[in-house]
Amino acid sequence: MSTTHGSIIFGYDVESTSDATSGFLQGAQQLHRKHDVPWTIYVTGQTLSARIEDVRAVMDEPLLSIGQHTFNHVLLKSIYMRPDDGKPIHGRSPNFFHQGGTLEQIQQEIHSMQNLIADLLEIECRGLTGPWGYYRGLVDRPDILQILSDNGIKWIRTNARDYRDCQPTPFSEQPFFYTDQGFSEILELGVQGYQDDFYWDRFDDRRFGDSYQDYLFAMLEKVADESLVWNVCSHDHGTVDVETFFQTKGTWIEELIIRAKDMGIRFISPPDLYAEMVAA
Repeated sequence: MSTTHGSIIFGYDVESTSDATSGFLQGAQQLHRKHDVPWTIYVTGQTLSARIEDVRAVMDEPLLSIGQHTFNHVLLKSIYMRPDDGKPIHGRSPNFFHQGGTLEQIQQEIHSMQNLIADLLEIECRGLTGPWGYYRGLVDRPDILQILSDNGIKWIRTNARDYRDCQPTPFSEQPFFYTDQGFSEILELGVQGYQDDFYWDRFDDRRFGDSYQDYLFAMLEKVADESLVWNVCSHDHGTVDVETFFQTKGTWIEELIIRAKDMGIRFISPPDLYAEMVAA
């Protein structure tokens, strides 16, 4: 095995509030157990309320970390997607605007979700992913960072779009603490690359090949060569049962895991990376 470096985090948005939640969670648990690789879920309040038994069925998994995704999937910041390629996006053309919540809404969304996780899962939630993700994360929003800090959030995944509010997010966007904003206890993990296979299908110019797997393998080389952190993202969309999970998302996730192991890239959880970076 060649001597390489780099780290991969697996983080999944659990938001579908349907049978896809069960299929995804069961399939992901089996896959991550098989390869002994940590994983994280970011769950919305609507999904947790409706599919509580699905989450409880996997929550004692030692490899699993649990974060929140707001209660109602309210955006923390507005986004304005301008791909400039003439192709429709989210059913609109040529651009797409989605307004973020007010500070009052954001406070309510995050606080109520913290309480729901404490009540239903009996754990303290320290992680959050921002619905849709944002250009530069929250570097320009100390007011939102204050809300996160007040609610005990320590590690977040909000830096997840490029300068067009599209994707991929450059791999130069590596984890950082919000020290300049006055919140040195909050770690931004980011989402490097695409937020899922369907985003690659919409935005990629196929310069790495004709499949998402081609792109993923090319990025593994970059992560290893430059000793980068890669926060890999996916969603519980369309995985109506375990079989469907392994036929779809589970296929590229497993192949990514196998190739990364062969390259000597390590896998790490957000809490463990947080502890490492605090210590450093």
